[in-house]
Amino acid sequence: MRAALDRLKRVTRGYRWDRNPLRRRTDRLESALAVAAVLLVLASVWPAVLAGRAAYENGMAETRVGPGGRQQVTATLLADARPTRATFGEMPPQLPLTPARWTGPDGTARTGEVAAPGLARSGTAVRIWIDAEGRPSTPPKKPLEIGLRGAGMTLFVELVAVLLTLTGFATGRWALNRRRYRSWDTAWAIADKRGHGHRRG
Repeated sequence: MRAALDRLKRVTRGYRWDRNPLRRRTDRLESALAVAAVLLVLASVWPAVLAGRAAYENGMAETRVGPGGRQQVTATLLADARPTRATFGEMPPQLPLTPARWTGPDGTARTGEVAAPGLARSGTAVRIWIDAEGRPSTPPKKPLEIGLRGAGMTLFVELVAVLLTLTGFATGRWALNRRRYRSWDTAWAIADKRGHGHRRG
């Protein structure tokens, strides 16, 4: 832990705002670039939280149960369900789709294919989930799953913001380093020219 703190101090020491006469203009520009990168990362936290909250609220709206949302109704099978084949080591097989009849939210009779237990006989009553239009739907997601989706969206947006900021900082630092190298080459050329002049004298 101490070694990590010492390393962090060494890294941040080069970006301090001071009156060091050895600090060049490019060094001060790099310090300003580092400060801007930190501020951008901090500023991106709030949009990331808003994105996660929107994902959570959308998930809750999609899984709304009751009038105008998902409902669980009883469907009556119109044919015998096919048997399910299970193989050792595989995931649990999906229930076979079987023709059935049920009543929609508006009170009208609907027909379609629903998931039914294997070998269920025609006339068997099964519980199914339907959407606001009366079509078969998936069961509503659990609040924990929706919360994890919202948290995942928050982390994703923040990670993208951090990566973009780091890319911008690295690009700016690369440009500043190229400028430093050109300055050094110019300074060495001047020093070399002066050295040759002194030797000729």
